[in-house]
Amino acid sequence: MPLTEDTLPLQNYDRQNAGAIAAKLTALSQRELRVVREYELERENRREVLDRIAELSAAEPWTGYDDQDGATIALAVASADTRTARRVLDYERGHRSRAQVIRAANKRLTL
Repeated sequence: MPLTEDTLPLQNYDRQNAGAIAAKLTALSQRELRVVREYELERENRREVLDRIAELSAAEPWTGYDDQDGATIALAVASADTRTARRVLDYERGHRSRAQVIRAANKRLTL
């Protein structure tokens, strides 16, 4: 499927400047970041957008993590080992910033 503005996870992408796009990237999953990167490389190739995507690109704490909602992750992290809880906490702080997940990871790490 060819990439078009309509297939991107950010609405009105082509009408936004690089700073506005870069500011919205933290809410995207790793899969969505890859899609935006590919689109940006094919079109504008703006350094600010591509650099921000590079900063945010990271391994998910577990396979399928970004496809799960906050409640599901919070439940899973409650019984996870401390290494996994730390990965979740670090990932959330740098990417999605979901309060429910951060609280659950912190709680798990203080047990």
